[in-house]
Amino acid sequence: MKVDLIDPRDARWEQFLAEIHHDFYHLPSYVSLAAKHESGSPIAFYAEDRDAMFLAPLLVKRIPAYLSPPGSWFDATTPYGYPAPLLWPPGDDQALERFLQVFRETCAEHGIVTAFFRLHPLMTLPQSALVKQGALVRHGQTVYIDLSITHEDFWAQLDRTHRKDIRKLMKSGYEAHIDDWNHYQDFIDIYRETMKRLSATEFYSFSKGYFNELRSVLGDNLHLCTILSPEQEVAAAGLFTTFNGIAQYHLSGTADKYIKESPSKMICEAIYAFSKNAGNKVFHLGGGLGGNNDSLFKFKAGFSSLLLDFYTYRMVLDEGKHAMLIKFWRQKYAPVADSAFGPDFFPSYRQLPHTAAEAA
Repeated sequence: MKVDLIDPRDARWEQFLAEIHHDFYHLPSYVSLAAKHESGSPIAFYAEDRDAMFLAPLLVKRIPAYLSPPGSWFDATTPYGYPAPLLWPPGDDQALERFLQVFRETCAEHGIVTAFFRLHPLMTLPQSALVKQGALVRHGQTVYIDLSITHEDFWAQLDRTHRKDIRKLMKSGYEAHIDDWNHYQDFIDIYRETMKRLSATEFYSFSKGYFNELRSVLGDNLHLCTILSPEQEVAAAGLFTTFNGIAQYHLSGTADKYIKESPSKMICEAIYAFSKNAGNKVFHLGGGLGGNNDSLFKFKAGFSSLLLDFYTYRMVLDEGKHAMLIKFWRQKYAPVADSAFGPDFFPSYRQLPHTAAEAA
């Protein structure tokens, strides 16, 4: 078996992607961008075994200094989104089990203690192999729209309130525009306004540099949808991608002034129409925060009854080092009540009091 930890400049990364169905989250350029925002080093675990291949994009991060790790210890996580490991052939459970075992051994040799993966709801892996090498955790469901349905069927499947609100907005003079990049700064301002209103964590405070580089990295695969009010103000806006037949809802926001009108509902209708006309096969809206069945999930479920399971996957790669880190963590936070910590956070030694579970 050929095994290596490769960086985004390694030609094998792009060559692997050329051979297998993937999403934009798997691109080395996107992983590199995410590394800047998430303070990690972009790598991929690459392996070949006879006719089987495996690629796992990751961000490697140094273990926090407050845990006093005795040496260069690291952990790994997937970038923001759904950059799940990719397997060829996709359903080969025996190959996946072999690759995961060698992944464990290789990462441990490089001082990587744990690995956390957000799995792609549309690109499933054999669960029988996953559960033998780590912990598979189901968080909830995500929503998608089959873009082969007619526009009439799309309207018919909408939640009654969604359908009523969208028609009311259109009748009132609201308009949807795709790829009018003159409004990109308006989107950024509205997105930040929305995150502040929702008291979102610092992670979601993407810089202007991030947004500019995201557009540079994804090029024509990144799209901007803006909803203009009758006064020609940007009432809501969102970024979405179209890549390899998949439309993905990425980031969005609604201006404080227009919250009651719910203009974001028009964004989803506009993305559906644009993505269908462009020949894509599915529009993935995603799920609730952390995969939960919350108000965000219910909003998205109002557009389609088609659901997918969302999982994360966790691996302890070095049991001895992991046990030491847990010990250090417990010593540091022993005075803190257990109720201050979420039961689902992984790796637990990175959790700070009142930190929500890591499963976006």
